[in-house]
Amino acid sequence: MRTSLILLFIFCVLSVKAQDTRIITGRVTVLNDLPISGITVKAKKSKAAASTDSIGMFTIACYDNDCIVFSSKSFSTAKHKVNRRTKDTISVKLNFTPTEQNLDMAIGYGYISEANRTQAIEYIKNGPNYCSYQNIYELIRAHFNGIYIRSDGCIIVRGPNTINASPCATYVVDGKIVDTIDFIPTCDVKEISLLKDGSAAIYGSQSANGVIIINLKDGRN
Repeated sequence: MRTSLILLFIFCVLSVKAQDTRIITGRVTVLNDLPISGITVKAKKSKAAASTDSIGMFTIACYDNDCIVFSSKSFSTAKHKVNRRTKDTISVKLNFTPTEQNLDMAIGYGYISEANRTQAIEYIKNGPNYCSYQNIYELIRAHFNGIYIRSDGCIIVRGPNTINASPCATYVVDGKIVDTIDFIPTCDVKEISLLKDGSAAIYGSQSANGVIIINLKDGRN
């Protein structure tokens, strides 16, 4: 009788565990739904790990009330909480992180090597004299070479004679695409990155004319 009770208890425990186990599939992208490969995917409680394939897809086993963590050296870490209401298929968007510490720049389905980095990105970090500039455009003009700024606030990376129906660079402020950067006080700027050529492809087709990435102090926008 005792043995039967023990077996019944073990069976119940295993049944609960089986019910708590989830198989989550999903797709990881960056802005404009560009799929990203090689992103590390880990479940905190189940300890399972996976990585995204060439079209950004992944499959991982986790528990209810688990947390799936998405990480890469070139992207900000993202977390997705799993509970009973979580669907078996999820979508996750990551933000590209252009910093001096990134030895490789992620683009499209691969990476730009450190050897080519200076040709793809220009970067400035918070300086003591940022507040001295009249506006954000003057700040950018003073620190980045080879750009043209129109009177309407359009920043053109390749000069005023760019042959393109829409020559303006894309603006990304604290990870979000914005139509204008007029609202940004120069004193609030933490860092600015200018992506061009292949490195800008990480933000999709609309970034063909380059990307101006601005991070503010403590996300003040």
